[in-house]
Amino acid sequence: MKKIMTKYAFIWPLLGSIVLWMAISAVSGRFSTAMLFSSAKLCSFALLLALGQMVVVTSGEGAIDLSQQYILTLAAYISCDLMQYNVALGIAAAVAAGALCGFVNGLVNIYLKVPAMITTLATGYIIFTIVLVIAPGMKTLPAPELVKFINLNAGGFSMLTVICIALAAVLALLLYKTKYGKQLHAVGQKRLAARYAGINVNKVVIAAFTIGGALCGLSGTLCGAFNGGAFQDMGTTYFLPSIAAAFVGGTAASGGKSNVAGVCLGALMMYLLTTFLNAASLSAGMQRLIQGAVLVLILVASVSGDAKKS
Repeated sequence: MKKIMTKYAFIWPLLGSIVLWMAISAVSGRFSTAMLFSSAKLCSFALLLALGQMVVVTSGEGAIDLSQQYILTLAAYISCDLMQYNVALGIAAAVAAGALCGFVNGLVNIYLKVPAMITTLATGYIIFTIVLVIAPGMKTLPAPELVKFINLNAGGFSMLTVICIALAAVLALLLYKTKYGKQLHAVGQKRLAARYAGINVNKVVIAAFTIGGALCGLSGTLCGAFNGGAFQDMGTTYFLPSIAAAFVGGTAASGGKSNVAGVCLGALMMYLLTTFLNAASLSAGMQRLIQGAVLVLILVASVSGDAKKS
């Protein structure tokens, strides 16, 4: 049983989501599948961040991206401003800006040998400063065409959910069916051994940060469209749940192990937790406290699990 639960890590967030759904239904007094569809839609932005975080963490050596919330905010401003001229241009520019931020994070981490946590904390503040400087002169309203598109529904599923499922499928193919995916997991398990095996570790790690940044950029684009525009602290809401989703979904804190399906369910579980806390009429401060406690417990479980395996 233990081997099954370890191999299929997505079972934990799946069970957690079911329990929380039942708890919300009990508090609200009605069971509704529509609430699940709605939760899947609203967790989309945190999910994209969580998938990006998963890729970075999988690269190993305790890598984690603390600049995500700022990249998301910058991307939202860029997309909203450029969409006034062309929707495709706004989306492409935002994703490219996110990828560039991730690329810079990877370069600093690898070539200046600054730990990823410190690197991304520093670049995050730089990115946020850029936002503060450029925001007053930028248009902050999204293109009506994109807003209309992401609010479409297909068989009960929001277009946001469909986009996330499609991206998760592509990412799963990249991580589990391609040479790069195998190299990334090998690098995450032991970078020195990966070098001896002939893997270009620097290239693999920088690419991981770049992919993570691109997903942040897309999340910012969709978030800006869904929320009716860009604002300066918009990334804060999704950052903590995204980290929790990455680890509760089966991403190993030490690197070398990822689980796309688990992270997707982890994002859903974290949003259901927020919904339950709201239904329980807890204050915003208490909700953050509980979410933080859950994240700490998840990290402790992840680190202790990695220690036992080693």
